[in-house]
Amino acid sequence: MMPKKDGFTLAKEIRMVNTDVPIIFLTAKSMKEDIFQGFKIGADDYLTKP
Repeated sequence: MMPKKDGFTLAKEIRMVNTDVPIIFLTAKSMKEDIFQGFKIGADDYLTKP
């Protein structure tokens, strides 16, 4: 958990600056909507943890 912004916001900001940086989400958010949002933003992979 990040203190000031969530991972989706950070990934969007990274993608606006650099499209070559790989983005891998490692998260407890395992709902299909969250996974879809991660890939829609531009994640290269999305891993859920138990």
